[in-house]
Amino acid sequence: ARALLVNAEILILDDALSAVDGRTEHQILHNLRQWGQGRTVIISAHRLSALTEASEIIVMQHGHIGQRGNHDVLVQQSGWYRDMYRYQQLEAALDDAPEIREEAIDA
Repeated sequence: ARALLVNAEILILDDALSAVDGRTEHQILHNLRQWGQGRTVIISAHRLSALTEASEIIVMQHGHIGQRGNHDVLVQQSGWYRDMYRYQQLEAALDDAPEIREEAIDA
């Protein structure tokens, strides 16, 4: 919050959105995009939905850059980002439909 008040040129968020629901995350990211124009914003995130509109995503694997690009590029490439993004989307869909989740677990 202090970075926003002092009009910082660089903002680093370290998994800052992990404890909020999807709707709140969307609102925060929308406001952050407006505030962040002309600034450098670095977001470290496990929930990949927070990165879909980033201009550049860097996937770190074992201390090295494993993949690099924007969301659209990375979901087209075979690799960790695409696999994890699909997994998280499926997980979110199952959370929205508990009866389907039960069938998937029973199968």
